[in-house]
Amino acid sequence: MQHILGVDGGGTKTTARIADTDGNTLAQGVSGASNYHSVGIPKAIENLNQAISEALSDWDNDQVNFVSSCFGFAGFNSESDRVSYQKIVFNSMLENKLNPDKALIYNDTMVGLAAGSDCPNKIILIAGTGSNCYGMNQQGRDAKANGWDYILADEGSGYSMGLNALRAIMRAYDGRGQATQLTDIILKYLNIDSIDDLIKWTYQKPFSKDRIGDLSKPVCDAADNGDKVSQVILAEEAREAVISVSAVVEKLGLENKEFDLVMVGGNFKCVKYFRKRLTRDLKSKYQGIKFLPLTREPVHGAVKLAIENL
Repeated sequence: MQHILGVDGGGTKTTARIADTDGNTLAQGVSGASNYHSVGIPKAIENLNQAISEALSDWDNDQVNFVSSCFGFAGFNSESDRVSYQKIVFNSMLENKLNPDKALIYNDTMVGLAAGSDCPNKIILIAGTGSNCYGMNQQGRDAKANGWDYILADEGSGYSMGLNALRAIMRAYDGRGQATQLTDIILKYLNIDSIDDLIKWTYQKPFSKDRIGDLSKPVCDAADNGDKVSQVILAEEAREAVISVSAVVEKLGLENKEFDLVMVGGNFKCVKYFRKRLTRDLKSKYQGIKFLPLTREPVHGAVKLAIENL
C-alpha cells in the first residue's frame, strides 16, 4: 500500500493524517503548535514530529514512506517563511520518509480552502484568534488579503476584538469614552477585581495573543446584552472582514460570478453582531456568493492536495 501524509500545522495544534491514495484515513496524530513564529523552529519541529509519530505508532516507523505529502502551516506568508518551513519539514526524522518531489508546503488557508469547497471559484475567510482571507478562481489564480499577524494586519480577528475591548474599558475608566458593560463583564470573565488587576493581566509575560483573542467571547456577550460599545467594536470588525473578502474577490475577478465563501473560526459564533452583519453586507455586494461553514477538518484538505499532486 502507498501512503499519503497530510498536515495542518496551526498556531494552537498540529494534526497529521496518514491516508491511502483514495483518501481513506488510516491514522491520525495531534500535538502542539507548529507555527514557528509563535513557538520557534526547534519546538515546531518537535511538535510536527510528535503528531506524525503518534499517527505512525501502529506501524514500524522505518517501514512507512510517503509517496506524496502536503503541509499547511499558519504563519507561512513570505519567502523567508518558505525557507524556515522547508527546514522544519525536512528535519532529520522526516527527510527519509518524504518524496521531496511530491512534498507541498503551503499556508494553512490553502488546505482549509481545499477542505471546505470543491467549487472552482472559492474563498476562505478565517476569523478566529487571528484573521486571514485567501481565494482561488477557476483559472487557478490565487489571491490573499490580511493575515499579516497582530501588528501589521489582523483586523476581523478575535485578537483585534479583544484589544479594542480592553482599550474601550480604559477609555471609559479615564473618562475619554462612554461607559461600557465590558468593564464588569471582562473583569468577571477573567476572575479579577479591578482595573489595576486588568492592567497587570494585560502586560504579564510572556505575551500571548491567544489570551487577548479569547476576550472576543465576552465582547459578543456584552453586545448581545445591549452594550453599544461592544456592538460598535463588532460592527467595525465585521466591516474589516468584508473589506478583506472584497479585496480577494476583486483580485480574482469574481464580482459577477458564483463562488463559495468558507467561513472558519470562533468569531462566527457571534451571530447577531458579527456573522449576520458580515453575510448581509457581502450578499448585498455579490449575488453569486454562497456561504459555507467548514465541516471537514483542514487536514482533510492537506490529504486531498497531496493526492491531487500524485
